[in-house]
Amino acid sequence: MTIRGLEKIGAIRGEGEPTKDGTLYRVLIPDEIEACREYRRKHTAQEEKPQPSESESDFYNVKENRIKVYERDSYKCRYCGKQLTRFTCTLDHVTPVAAGGTNSLENLVTACLGCNSRKHQRPVGDFLADE
Repeated sequence: MTIRGLEKIGAIRGEGEPTKDGTLYRVLIPDEIEACREYRRKHTAQEEKPQPSESESDFYNVKENRIKVYERDSYKCRYCGKQLTRFTCTLDHVTPVAAGGTNSLENLVTACLGCNSRKHQRPVGDFLADE
């Protein structure tokens, strides 16, 4: 691309009058060039991906989402009712992953370590019946 072409799209701008040493140009960064901003606006609008719904989000592996589960359950074990702290909380899958359970908000509950260990991979109904 020539200097005139770069000037035309706004990538460079002449600064001051030409001298015997040449012309001073200011080179702009992409954020300062209107053609680049327009290209980015056009392509970002087309490529936007829909945000996953809460049920599709990973509430087990993402720390911020884990905290949402603890807060929903008021930091209490869903099985024995014990009050927990953020350091003693664990998450339990209502439907075990081995049985096709997901990491969705609906499939996770706050549990103390003792209840979570005793429940293991059993369905909730079987676990509660044994308690």
